[in-house]
Amino acid sequence: MGQAPESTNTAAGPEAGAAAAPGRRLPAGLKLPAVKLPALKLPKLPALKLQKPAFRVPRPGRPALADLVCAAGAASLVLSVLFVVNAPELDRLQARSNEEKIVANAATLQLAAETYAALNGGRYPRDVIELLPLLPEGAAPRNPYTDEPTMFRGMAGDLTYRPAAGGSYVIEAWGRGAARPQRLAMLRGSAPSAAH
Repeated sequence: MGQAPESTNTAAGPEAGAAAAPGRRLPAGLKLPAVKLPALKLPKLPALKLQKPAFRVPRPGRPALADLVCAAGAASLVLSVLFVVNAPELDRLQARSNEEKIVANAATLQLAAETYAALNGGRYPRDVIELLPLLPEGAAPRNPYTDEPTMFRGMAGDLTYRPAAGGSYVIEAWGRGAARPQRLAMLRGSAPSAAH
């Protein structure tokens, strides 16, 4: 019966608190001796020095003349091959562009003929020369093949204008054909009674 109550005083110093296991208490008045640890001496490390790498990265120098000649030759060879491969396509595109210019010239001539009819009571001209003042710059359109003014003779790149039955007109645009000029477009005017 007479159990002594446990002491709750754990103030035995800082060492006692550090040495006590969690949940356990030291008896009152118990002091733990202080332990002195010897100072550790670490070996002195030599100072690190950065050393240059054993290999050298070469600096780009001026290319030799032979290298430049070789590079220029390779570039010209590549361009030549591209030109040879694409030459037929370029010719086809140029031919199509010329045909479109000829058809556009025919449309311009038709506009001049309709303007003439509007200014002259619905009457179309009998000769293409009467339309020249109504064309851009007062001159015939240019033939895209020769870069000369159109002669209105039905040659390749030319236009023709002729009066039609009923007081109307027919304009034809001519392109290059295999043996002779090929008609690209035919534009007709309305009858004079319908124009007024």
